[in-house]
Parts: sequence; structure tokens; C-alpha cells
Amino acid sequence: MPADYLTIQGAIDAANAGDEVVIAAGTYLENINFNGKAISVRSTNPADPAVVAATIIDGQKVGSVVSFQSGEGANSVLSGLTITGGDDWAGGGIFCEKSSPSITNNTISGNNADLGGGISCAWSSSSITNNTISENSATNGGGGIYCYLSRLTISSNSISGNITDYGGGICCLESSPTISNNTIN
Repeated sequence: MPADYLTIQGAIDAANAGDEVVIAAGTYLENINFNGKAISVRSTNPADPAVVAATIIDGQKVGSVVSFQSGEGANSVLSGLTITGGDDWAGGGIFCEKSSPSITNNTISGNNADLGGGISCAWSSSSITNNTISENSATNGGGGIYCYLSRLTISSNSISGNITDYGGGICCLESSPTISNNTIN
């Protein structure tokens, strides 16, 4: 239950494989790390844009808002949230390293990084599906999404208004992503 813990991270820390951390509408000023757990962290209704817009994790410009760095796989799911206020060297909004989570139905906006203002994935096979990735910035590549040595699936996303010197929407180096059915402006 959303009211059972004071923070999202507290709920993640208490969760077991297969659990769902369901987040009530509101703004949460924190940065979260899945810590290798095969859990779902989601809003009360990831398919409702109004619920997604009202369920916000704001990293307050202190690192990546969401981190996957402990070998998470497809059963680690981030869904139906607004991810904003991230600022880090890679993955201002979402940082994936040697992990392959499922990232779906989120709004990722207003984040900054050197690489991957919205999302950065390295050594990853993440699925990035049905997200709105907008108004993020990166100094060195991938305003929206940056991937390195990865096999991402990037499909059915709206990617717009992201700023960088290289690859405003998507920048992939030494990677073989599957990119389909996205709108990139």
C-alpha cells in the first residue's frame, strides 16, 4: 500500500521478488535504486495519463532519479510515473548499467546529464516502451536516450524537445538497438 512507507525507497527496500510498490499520486522528493530487486514500482494506474502526470518522483538535481545497477532484469519494472529533476554524469532521469529493466508508460522530462539526459543504458538489454521522453538535456550525447554497448528495445515512445550536441533524441554507440514505432521530434 502507498501509505505503508514514508518513502518509495523504504518500500523498495522492504519488497520481495514479485512484489509491487504502488505509489499514490503526489510529488516524492527522492532518488530511488531498485537494488537488484525483481519488483514493479508503479503508479495506481500506469495507463491513465492524468495519474502519470500526478505521480512524480523529483530527484531535486541530486543524481539520477531512478537507478538500476545491480543486474536487474525484465521483471524489474518502472511504470506510470513522472521522472524529473535528475542531474548526473549519465542518466539524469534513469540510469541503467549492466541491468535490463522494463521501463514503460512513464513521462521522463526535465532531467540533465553528460550522457543521456532522460535515460542512459550501458551493457543493457532494457525495454523502453510507451514513454514520453521530453525536454531533457545532455552535454555529450543522447538528450532523450543514450545507449552504449547495449541491445535496447525502444518502441512506441514519444521523444521530443531533448537537447544535446550529439543525438538529441537517441544516441547509440557500439550498440544494436531495435527502434520501432517511435515519434521523434
